[in-house]
Amino acid sequence: MGPTRNLLGRLARAYLPLAVVTACYSCATNPRDAAKASASPSGGSDAGKLAVSAGNTSGGAAADSAGATGAGVPGPGSYTTDFNLNESPLSEGGKWQHRGLDWTTITTSDGLAFGTQRGTGGFDDSYAYLTGTFPANQSGTGIIHLEPGIPQSYQEVEILLRWTDSAHNSIGYECNLAFNGQYAEIIKWPGPPGKEKSDFKFISTGNPVSGGVHDGDAFQCDVIGNVITSRLNGKVLATATDNSIPGGGAPGMGFYAEGAPASRKYSLTKFTGTGL
Repeated sequence: MGPTRNLLGRLARAYLPLAVVTACYSCATNPRDAAKASASPSGGSDAGKLAVSAGNTSGGAAADSAGATGAGVPGPGSYTTDFNLNESPLSEGGKWQHRGLDWTTITTSDGLAFGTQRGTGGFDDSYAYLTGTFPANQSGTGIIHLEPGIPQSYQEVEILLRWTDSAHNSIGYECNLAFNGQYAEIIKWPGPPGKEKSDFKFISTGNPVSGGVHDGDAFQCDVIGNVITSRLNGKVLATATDNSIPGGGAPGMGFYAEGAPASRKYSLTKFTGTGL
């Protein structure tokens, strides 16, 4: 969901360099902890795979598919996709959903999933989450695609948990990871479109990534009971406790871009959502 997260929108992320993503930058201030300003807001065949096991992916790498091609909506097991369809918005034969009119959608192209934000619309993050029924304990893992030369001041990939939405309501837990490793946050979305920082519940902030973020890294987040934990390649980045959303919803993914339109330079090549 990201800062608006810019000096004119999300206000305090200005001092972060564009930089090559190999090291954590001066990570003193979480960009989302600057001030948040205004916020605003598309069929495909079977592409993902429905695994038979609902195993825990908290080891940091995306779980491999069992190889059975999914049909219809995902079940309560594990759904894995490598985005082999070109779609806008992401659907994969109805396995993904996005009903919120005030947020942007996810596009897939050439094996990458990425956001469609203009970079000036406030907290209109791009997101999609799985259809089907999942237990309260959930996990999501994305394999990161990262290229140098990102023009945005702030860009994130996000793992979503216990996610639900409707036309003007989107709620769940977001675990985000900045492209340069400056921060990794856990945030509860408010439901209605957030317009100020105070609209969002920041459960864990800061958490700079030692060594930075790299192409091919596995970014994972799970919620078990009231404990939410994010990891990079199996190493814990952030952990938090919250009782606001005790269950329901499904795993998903999101992207945030600020300062320039979203691009595929910080995207995902694979996603696994599973019940635990």
